[in-house]
Formats: sequence, C-alpha cells, structure tokens
Amino acid sequence: MTPSIKAALVAVIATALLAGCSAPARRPVAPRGPVERATLPAPVPAPILAPPANGKPPADERFRNALGLMEDHRPQEAQAALQSLLKDYPDLSGPLTDAGILYAHARQRDKALAHFERAIKANPANVVALNWSGALYREAGDHARAEKAWQQALAVKPDYPAAALNLAILYDVSMRRPADALVFYRRYQQLIGHEDLIVTAWVRDLEGRPAQLASAAGDGVGR
Repeated sequence: MTPSIKAALVAVIATALLAGCSAPARRPVAPRGPVERATLPAPVPAPILAPPANGKPPADERFRNALGLMEDHRPQEAQAALQSLLKDYPDLSGPLTDAGILYAHARQRDKALAHFERAIKANPANVVALNWSGALYREAGDHARAEKAWQQALAVKPDYPAAALNLAILYDVSMRRPADALVFYRRYQQLIGHEDLIVTAWVRDLEGRPAQLASAAGDGVGR
C-alpha cells in the first residue's frame, strides 16, 4: 500500500470516528489526523472537589453540568460553562482538556492547543491532553512536537494503545521511518490484545520492503 493511499485511509477513518463523538468527556473520542481505532482515550476524570469560589457552586458540580451539556449535543453552551468554571478554577486539568476537545471539534486549533498545554502543565500525566496535542501538531505539520507529545504519553502510560498507534502512523506516513513505525504498530497490536486487521496489513506492507527497513536501520532509525 502506498503512503498516499494509507494517508487517505487514515483520514477516512478519522472522519468516521469524529462523526460519532459528540460528548468528549464521557465517551471515548478520536482526534482528527492520526487515528485512534480500537482503544480510545479514557474519559477525562472530574476534578478533585474544590471549595466554592466567590460563593459559587463547587467545581465538581459545575463540571458535571458542563458534561451534561456535552452529552446533550450543546457544544457552545458546554464551552461557555467550562470557560466560566475555568475563570474561577484556572488550573483544573479535566475541564481544560474538555474545553480543548470542544475547540478541536470546532476546528479552532490554536485555542485547543492552548488549553491542552495548560491541562498538561496542571497534570503532566494527562494522557488524553497529550494525545490530542499530538494529533493537532501532526495536523499542523509539526511532526517533532507530535512525536514528543505521543512519546510523553507513552512514558506516562506505557500501555496506552492510542498513543502507540498514532506514533506508528506518524513514523510511517509523515516521517518516513518504517523501522520505527513497525516497532509501534507491533506494540499497539500487543497492547490491544487482538489482531487489528488494518494495522496487520500495514505491518505486512512494511515488512515487504526489506531494503527500506535495512536503509533505515543503517541510518540509526528503528530505535
């Protein structure tokens, strides 16, 4: 399978997944660009109960209200509720992540990335924010930052299949590092515990190009 055909297939799968993901905080979601197929991000956890700010309801209650708006397919109202919450509690990683996801769905990449960066700063172990950041960086053509985000996600959670698959696709389609792609495709298959037929086809395609793999290994790739 040629890289262009593979990239087109990735885009089709991503579009199909996004169409069915309207409540990011409660249901698994997939970023556009690199694809999460079999294993999607876990729901973003609610923040630890915080004391009321300025006599307002506590953070958890307001966060639950925002999640309810997401589930009701009311993204603009949900975003407004999240921003109101973040005005009083600016360092809650969960609401920051969900606000970023809503901005990503609205194709407001800069705002999405800004919220994901804040979420990661508040909680460096937030693999959902790291995974989405990687997807948006890849979409923007910033492959180095995408790679760093997914590597960081796997450093935090080595058994996170979504980051392994996204990193494999990045190496395969975008960075032309077939040996590294094979490593992470195989890691993904091991993590999900069953055979993903599409990924298996991609693995066999790469294995069928021994000259490229040998050249990549000679260049120090395949770490």
